[in-house]
Amino acid sequence: MSARPWAGLLTIGFFVLVGYGPVSAQPEPPRTGTAPLEAPKADDADRLLIDFVTGPGTFSEKAFTKGEYKYARTAFTKYFEAKHGPAMRSALGADADSLFAWLDKNREVKETLLTAIDPAFDDPGKVIRVFRELWQADPEAVRKSDELATAVSVVWDDPRAPYDYRGHQVRTRSVLPDGVMKVGTLDNFKYVLDRQSRLKGPQTQLPWEFLVHVVNNRTPVAERDWAVGKYLSRRSGIGTVYKDIVYDTEMLRTQSRVCKLNDKPYTLESILKHGGVCAMQADFAARVGKSLLVPAEYVGGEANSGVLHAWVMWVEVKAVQKEAVTFTLESFGRYQGDHYYVGTLRDPRSGKQTTDRELERRLTAVGNAPLSSRHADLLMRAFPLVRDAKQLTTKQQLAYLNKVLAVYPMSGEAWLELAALHRDGKLTDAQEATRLVNQAATVFAKFPDFSWQLVDELLTPQKDKQYRTQMFLKLATAYENLGRPDLACEARLKLVDYQTDAKDHKKAFDGLALTVRKFPDEGRYVPRMVTRMQEVSKDIKGGDALMTKFWLEILPKVPPRRGDEVSAYCVKLHEQAVAYLKEANRSKEAAQVEQSLAKVKGGR
Repeated sequence: MSARPWAGLLTIGFFVLVGYGPVSAQPEPPRTGTAPLEAPKADDADRLLIDFVTGPGTFSEKAFTKGEYKYARTAFTKYFEAKHGPAMRSALGADADSLFAWLDKNREVKETLLTAIDPAFDDPGKVIRVFRELWQADPEAVRKSDELATAVSVVWDDPRAPYDYRGHQVRTRSVLPDGVMKVGTLDNFKYVLDRQSRLKGPQTQLPWEFLVHVVNNRTPVAERDWAVGKYLSRRSGIGTVYKDIVYDTEMLRTQSRVCKLNDKPYTLESILKHGGVCAMQADFAARVGKSLLVPAEYVGGEANSGVLHAWVMWVEVKAVQKEAVTFTLESFGRYQGDHYYVGTLRDPRSGKQTTDRELERRLTAVGNAPLSSRHADLLMRAFPLVRDAKQLTTKQQLAYLNKVLAVYPMSGEAWLELAALHRDGKLTDAQEATRLVNQAATVFAKFPDFSWQLVDELLTPQKDKQYRTQMFLKLATAYENLGRPDLACEARLKLVDYQTDAKDHKKAFDGLALTVRKFPDEGRYVPRMVTRMQEVSKDIKGGDALMTKFWLEILPKVPPRRGDEVSAYCVKLHEQAVAYLKEANRSKEAAQVEQSLAKVKGGR
């Protein structure tokens, strides 16, 4: 597993296509009495990083040259060891000299490990202690499988980060096997190594950024071996084992008071035998996937009706080659009729909640060009230190970020910093802001959630309200066409703010109505939009008649049931309509909606 068969590939496309030239800034007057690159006092470790990034021409060209990842990695490793080495050595105690001497002889392992440790997520002392456990057990295996060893180390430095499925056992009142909480660092490392011949495939060559979604696993080894014996032949598309778990309708009906798993072992085999609801289906599929070395996660989300649900996501690895990791991030149990646009899961590094959309963006960034992605990440980790120590002007900060984007255009951190510079009024060129919005939309075409994060801040310098209105109209339309009412709603509501500021209330009302008509079943977003429609209608001549007509048009289009149950969203929307119509003295129409509401509640 020590091979590095990855390097650059980039996929782009969206509703606007622009060039990839560097972002520019307006000339900035020099700071009075301050040389732009005069550094305040920095400690010796910081100086290593500063000297790596800066040079005679402000910045070191080699540090920012695409293809120089190994040079950057070596320099960053020296900085990291100087900065955090004392704490790591203290954590190792008597083993410090021997372990660091071994790392010095195995530079590839050392540089992979130390550059993976990010103090924003990881405790360097705890990470190195986890690594020591692996090294003491089998140093040769660590040398050969450094990506795996790194993945285990950055996950298990915090015991709260690995996937914890005990909540499902508590909910089903089943019995947790004794060994679950004893499964740890070495178990996950040895499990992969001991079964490589049987589980051979591209999964064993994945970068550590993917492998963290394999080794964050507390499933006992005996259960994993059962999963291998049962499901290895279904490794491709492994998430579909979700459907193998028979749905426990009684558990749903009794709100978990009665479950087929009551008093039964909460093991993979037992879940398959007795069944469960969506949470057990997702948990089963995710842990079976991990057992087969497939990166997989349990994901939860909210349906368009407001009902909570769980599904499985997994990395379907096609190939791990020199140029890229070719994969797709797949889902099962994410039923299309319920429109689960964004799901949440626990990040194996931090133990904090993240989204499946963000997970896909990060894995794609690594998979498209692993070395360029890591190179850009190291440069961005250096950015705050260099910016502050060198007192970089806005123009110099912009130059730095441009250089990072030249290394890798998908550097999310660089884009977020660019957006912040615009938001804070440090970058004020409206034309460049416009170009950046188009560029971000292009680079992150497949990740509209991330481009949406950037747009409003990037557009801060753009004071032309007509342009901003046109841009948010374009975004709202693009998100509608992508089938993403969540983002379309946010863009539409932002657009309405600009339209109402311009006293264009009828356009604002009609735009909201257009979006609601496209997604009448969206219980998470329609109530917000119709509430805004009611507000806007007050500033339109005959607005109450327009709103009344709209209510009578849209309510019959809202699905009255979800499966066998009355839709709570449909009921809520009818009640909202009744309240509005009564307040508007539309008693006839209110009575009509009340009759419709009675039918909905009666299941008709």
